[in-house]
Amino acid sequence: MAGAPIAKRLFKILYLVPIAIVKSLLITIVFIYFLVVFDIYLNTEKLSRVNPVLDSYCEKITLNPKFTKGPVVFRIDRGTLFFRLTLFVSESSFYGYSPFFIFPHNRTVIFAEGVLKMDNLAVKSMVAHELGHIQGGLKHFGPAKDMEKYANNFATEILKTQP
Repeated sequence: MAGAPIAKRLFKILYLVPIAIVKSLLITIVFIYFLVVFDIYLNTEKLSRVNPVLDSYCEKITLNPKFTKGPVVFRIDRGTLFFRLTLFVSESSFYGYSPFFIFPHNRTVIFAEGVLKMDNLAVKSMVAHELGHIQGGLKHFGPAKDMEKYANNFATEILKTQP
């Protein structure tokens, strides 16, 4: 009889531990999600406020009929965690990204401040590339090189048809 309560307690522990781990993971994921969303709001500024001419130029590129995801918001980074952490992860310079997987920023392109000094051809290429990421959306979950290949091919198509 003494073995039955021990087995019952062991079964209960083996049953409850995975549930506790899953709960902890979900809470952590939700916390990180909200941290990233608010970080983008707090540490970026709309391009229309910083440089209205460049914002208008970027918006004209989004009107290309090949891009079907609707209006895009362009923002300038002022110190987001993403840009800060990239310095530790990547050796190459980083000029922009589109957080297409983070609602409500799924149609947002965030540029580094250095983009404000670039010529229009470089900006056009970057915008077209980031639109490729937005257009591809959830198809992008997989190898990073496939995601970049899709965005590069989409950018090529946009640039061919863009005046």
